[in-house]
This record gives sequence, C-alpha cells and structure tokens, in this order.
Amino acid sequence: VSTQSTGSSGINAEYGKQWYQRRVRGSPVNGFEVKDLGSTCACGKPNDADHALSCSTGGYSILRHDNIRDLMAEICTYAGLKGVETEKLLQPCPDGIQFHPSANTAHDARMDVVAVGLWRNMQLAHMDVRVFHANAPSHLNTPLDQLYRRNECSKK
Repeated sequence: VSTQSTGSSGINAEYGKQWYQRRVRGSPVNGFEVKDLGSTCACGKPNDADHALSCSTGGYSILRHDNIRDLMAEICTYAGLKGVETEKLLQPCPDGIQFHPSANTAHDARMDVVAVGLWRNMQLAHMDVRVFHANAPSHLNTPLDQLYRRNECSKK
C-alpha cells in the first residue's frame, strides 16, 4: 500500500501508519495524553492512563467494553442483520446439567450482542466482547497473538 499523501488510498495508508505507531499493541492511550482523567482513581490509587486501562473499579474498562459492544451492534444493524440486541438475557440453565467450567450459569446471564443472520439465514448469533490491556506490565513479555488466544480460551 502506498504511503504517499496523494489520493485517498495514500492518505488512508499514512493515517493507518500514524495510528499504528501511536497505538502500539492496541492500547488506545499509548502516546497520547488522557485529559480529564483525575489524579486519583475511584479505587484510591493514583490515576494515570496505564492504571485507567486496567482498574476494574474506576469504570474505564467498563466504558471501553460498552463502547465496543455498542459499535458491534451498530455494525450488525448497518450490515442488515435482524433482531440486533445488546445485553440480552440468556435462557436460565437447567439444574443438573454439566457446563464448561467458565460458562456463566447465573440466572441473569447476558450476551453482549445478539443478531439474526450473521452466519446463516435466520440463525441466531451470540457475540461476547472481551477487553484487556495489552500493555499492562504483566503482559509486556507475552506476544500479542498469545494474549488474544489466552483471553479467547478463558471465555469458552
């Protein structure tokens, strides 16, 4: 792909290159100053971009998850899928049946996005969003593809 700034493909390629350089390993704040973050997190620890990406108390992780969930639902609707819903309650699990250990068997279990017709006509597709901080100190020595695989396997 050309990186010249003439023509739309060149502009997109240059923008993509700059985007990648600023967002190394998928972190939306790498190379950027986060404004209005506040000096102290809701958990009581000093707040910075790195802490905000990994703290489950401060709410930023939930906000990122919900933004991705809503974007997926919007894309499904734009693609013409029917019955697109977010946070749809799943049917309660019957007693006595063994499920995978990571399965959410709670009475109020929900799917992030549900749509009809993604894989086959009139077939219901359930989509789950998982957000993680790839640049967290605990992940820095792990290749990105392995991090994705680990997160995917832990959700099954």
